[in-house]
Amino acid sequence: MSSVFRKCLIAIIGTTGVGKSQLAIELARKLNGEVINADALQVYKGYGIITNKVTDSETTGVPHHLLGFVDPAKEYTVQEFEHDALTKIEEIHGRNRIPILVGGTNYYIQSVMFQKSLIRDPTGSPKNNQQQTPDNDRCFEKTKVGKSNQELWDELRQIDPIMAENWHPNNRRKVLRSLEVFHATGRRHSEWVAESEEARKKEETLRLPTLVFWLYADTNVLDQRLDTRVDDMIKRGMFGELDQLAKDLNDPAALSGQKDDFCVGLKQAIGFREFKAYLSSISDSEISASERERLKIVGIEEMKTSTRRYARRQITWIRNKLLPECRSTAAKMTKAHSFVLDATDLSNWESEVQNRALGIAQSFVGGSELPNPRTTSDVANKLLSEIKETPNSILAWKRHLCSVCSMSIKDSPNGEATEVWLNGDDEYRQHLQSKQHKNNVRYRKRLAQASEHGGTNELSSDISRPAKRLNNGLKDDSS
Repeated sequence: MSSVFRKCLIAIIGTTGVGKSQLAIELARKLNGEVINADALQVYKGYGIITNKVTDSETTGVPHHLLGFVDPAKEYTVQEFEHDALTKIEEIHGRNRIPILVGGTNYYIQSVMFQKSLIRDPTGSPKNNQQQTPDNDRCFEKTKVGKSNQELWDELRQIDPIMAENWHPNNRRKVLRSLEVFHATGRRHSEWVAESEEARKKEETLRLPTLVFWLYADTNVLDQRLDTRVDDMIKRGMFGELDQLAKDLNDPAALSGQKDDFCVGLKQAIGFREFKAYLSSISDSEISASERERLKIVGIEEMKTSTRRYARRQITWIRNKLLPECRSTAAKMTKAHSFVLDATDLSNWESEVQNRALGIAQSFVGGSELPNPRTTSDVANKLLSEIKETPNSILAWKRHLCSVCSMSIKDSPNGEATEVWLNGDDEYRQHLQSKQHKNNVRYRKRLAQASEHGGTNELSSDISRPAKRLNNGLKDDSS
């Protein structure tokens, strides 16, 4: 390893429950590193079980930063995290140590790794260009609460027709986001996106040479592991934390805002929303003990389902956004190197994860040549071969209207017109291969043949249900 200290960054990503914190600690001990938490919920004080914070004993003396330091009553945003994490990285480098960024909030990690990943307001301060909605965004949404989805989309079409063409009118969240960007910055959302994508092509957007480890576990194995982890959380005292939450929700000074608002701050944690009915039952003397127990069991099952669903969203972000962004640096001076580590079989952790990661990290920190990421395992080869060269361009998207699955009032059995729109070429191609579309193609053909013979009543078989289901099942690219 080179004796000259090299300013760099290691990032560990992956789904919840795959061992990211454990690997971060193991690498930090061997590489003279310090860990920076990149989990949007673990930044808050308290509730260590339900947010799965690493314990003091588990850290084994490795310094951890941005962990459990924000008051639960405060809304901590990605903009604040970007600033705080970059400050910590600079401080760690100043001690000639290696910063290791670890967590499941991928847009937090991406905001730190890459410049121009956040939209800036007129003062130069970053605005959120990812998922989390700051308080001022929520205030903006309240000003539009009286408007229908179509009215909001028409407003966006007048302001920013390029972005409007990318969003279906029923995708209210996306439409509101584009309107809010213009409202807050005075510039169209499409202009910000174009500037960011142009910077990716021409500029060094990656802040530091970065080594990315994606800890991956087979979905079926991971699902079982996540269910078991929920059971373990219960044994460790999760319901004690939920009881405390019930008290805090009735104390405006403890958890601010609306009591039933489980989409901001600490209350976003999986396990809070799922036990909403159970929490309410605790203070309701009219609810029987048996009913309260039933609500608890329902909450447990919903928590397990939500955790599995969240893991899938994390994988989608890694596949479609974070790793393509890393791959786009291949021709740049400052590069992000991505490696997949197979954490499916925990009995092979030492050989497949710990030792393999340490060898790669030592070469990276020392400036030595790295192995081909696809040769580390069959799983790595498969996953990395599926990663695109660059992230999908929002501006290159095109909404497609499927005339086969759409219906006019005349065609519709129930007299309601239905348009089926697909967001982007990929979704449109998938739709063309779908069973619903092929069924409707056959129906249209039979309808045309029957029309030639002067009768169509016998063919009023239902095409409205698949068409309507597709129309309402809007794809959300933020998953």
